[in-house]
Amino acid sequence: MPQLDASTFPSQLFWLGVCFLALYFIMSFLAVPRITRVLETRENVIDEKINKASLYREEAEALLADYEATLAQAREQAQERYKNVSRETIRDISQRQREFLDKLTDQLHLKEQDLYRARLEVSQELKPFAADLASSILKKLTGRQFKPDQLLFKKKGT
Repeated sequence: MPQLDASTFPSQLFWLGVCFLALYFIMSFLAVPRITRVLETRENVIDEKINKASLYREEAEALLADYEATLAQAREQAQERYKNVSRETIRDISQRQREFLDKLTDQLHLKEQDLYRARLEVSQELKPFAADLASSILKKLTGRQFKPDQLLFKKKGT
């Protein structure tokens, strides 16, 4: 084997050194800087994406807080509107009930007046009938005829 021949060691060491230095310079000036730039670019891209994600998260949290505040405000406004509508409805119902009761009271008063007038008319019409009836009863009982003006009709309590 020629590699193990001691007479070829100096030339082998020379070419080892030349190849090593050539590879070292190629690696240190070409490959490693490119790899470093790629890694730095990748790190920068990752950092930018992380920063964007953080910004988006903060914006989302701010939007969520705004949404919750708006929702709470809308609920408060809805509650206030509900209370106002309830109060107005109750007030309207109460007013309508009062108007209805007033109307019923007026109608009741009118009907009571009509009833009182009818009672007076009937009592006026009843007097001659009662007198005739009383006269007929007295005639049958006593056998004597009485005129209606001879009979005395007294009001209750007198």
